[in-house]
This record gives sequence, C-alpha cells and structure tokens, in this order.
Amino acid sequence: MALIKIKSESMDLADDYTFTGTVGGVGGGKVGQVVQTVDKTVGTFSLATGTLSSMMTVNITPSATSSKILVRFDCYFGASSNYPYVILRRGTTDIIKSDLAGSRQRTTGAGGFTSGNQLKCLSSEILDSPNSTSQVSYVINVGGYNGDSFHKNRSDDDGDRHTSTCSQITAIEILA
Repeated sequence: MALIKIKSESMDLADDYTFTGTVGGVGGGKVGQVVQTVDKTVGTFSLATGTLSSMMTVNITPSATSSKILVRFDCYFGASSNYPYVILRRGTTDIIKSDLAGSRQRTTGAGGFTSGNQLKCLSSEILDSPNSTSQVSYVINVGGYNGDSFHKNRSDDDGDRHTSTCSQITAIEILA
C-alpha cells in the first residue's frame, strides 16, 4: 500500500475524504450529547439542618462505558436569614462533597448569608465517570439550617426592583 502524505495547506477542508486503516490525532474528547434541565419556577424551602430536598434533575444515557460526563450547574437562592447549600448526586450517591471540617455541613457548593434583596448563584462543574450505558440521573439537592426559609430563583424581598431567575443543570457526554 502506498503512503501518501498530504500537506495541510493542500487539503481542501470543504471536501469529503475517506480514510482506511487507522487515522491518528482524531481521538476522544469529542462531545457525544448535551442535555439540560432548566428550572424556571420559584419556590421556598424550610429545611432542618442536615435535611435535603431535591431541586433539579437531568438524565443522560452515555453511549459507552468509557464516556465521561461533565455536569455543570447554576442554582440561584435568596434568603434573609439562611445559608443555602447544594449537594450533587448521581442517583442517590454523592458525587463530590467537601472534607469534614468541624461541625460544618459537607457540601458541593454553598453560599454565605444573603440580604433580603439579593440572589446568590451557586455554580460548579464536575467531571464524572459513571461507567455505564444505562440512564444516569444527576440530582441537585438543597439544604439549609434550623428550618429557616430560603427561596429558589427569587430574592426574599418583593417589588419591581427585585428579580426572579432560572436555575439550570447541564450534562455533557465526553467521548473517550
């Protein structure tokens, strides 16, 4: 079989080409699929310390067990007397949480105290290896403290100078 080397400047990238054998340099890292859940609803949580509630879920079915899933989320909270936090789970399994530090809650992301007219965004990206070709559910769980109220997608205060917004979770399959 003759080997022909093509110089990059002589190849018209608008044309179609057929290759036989192994083609190098075009391996993994490509996006297989993207799925997203957008939560436009507003709501209020009042959770005891250590109690979690589901906020959003995105489902993805990897095409290969070697695929990785990049999970990205933006969650918006408003509160006047609470410290909302989130934990990302694959199904019922925590994907990533902080190390234990005293009596603090272990979280994927947390926001400090917000005043009544502010929204706080909790964002993160996590690269997961589910090792599956079955549907995988990624769930954002929220927690708070002492039963104090906090709100999703809106500030605590109301009025025409305050806002509501949308939260989202996105799962991106990265092919091996």
